[in-house]
Amino acid sequence: MTESTRPPAKRRGLDREQITNAAVELLDEVGLAALSTRRLAAKLGVQSPTLYWHVRNKTELMDLVAEAICADAFQIDESQPWRDQLASGLRQFRALLLTHRDAATLLRERPPVGPRRLEQIDTTVRILLRAGFSEDEAAGISRVLSAHVLASVEDYPPRPTDDSGGGPPSAMLDALADFESLRRVGPSFARLDGAEVFELGIQILLDGLSRRRSTS
Repeated sequence: MTESTRPPAKRRGLDREQITNAAVELLDEVGLAALSTRRLAAKLGVQSPTLYWHVRNKTELMDLVAEAICADAFQIDESQPWRDQLASGLRQFRALLLTHRDAATLLRERPPVGPRRLEQIDTTVRILLRAGFSEDEAAGISRVLSAHVLASVEDYPPRPTDDSGGGPPSAMLDALADFESLRRVGPSFARLDGAEVFELGIQILLDGLSRRRSTS
């Protein structure tokens, strides 16, 4: 094979790790919706077909990015009570998602297929099984816990405030004039951020799991 007929990717020394790292950088730069193989190829200084020597399609590329985002395994102290182990894992998962733009959306859209993501799920399930939950319960609970973490990242952007920065805007308060209960908690809706809702949710979920475990 002559120099002119060798695959371009091989000639440039491009590999899957380089492609994945560049894709993660691009995700942080432009967001998930704008992440395309065309943009990625331009970032790497190659033509789009060159990428397909290493990744079959965009779906595989997104799976590689999801795996890269989840590179760090959860550090769990298994000498701690099961509640503390779960809380630690959930907090680590949320911190991981916050390190990359649209990471929660990507992980929601792409099912776990790689060893890193599967290891994180396995950690959660192992804690639940050792705590005494059944296989069906462990499977369902792990999905509920994951959904809570993802929602705490995706669904709670900064709240708008009035000119003083101390509460909901006056237009919102006017809209709530006929809803006494909502008007009462309106300032709390405006004040609570994703981290606070996340921590409250952990306590509510773990309290419920503790009661379920004690009555089963």
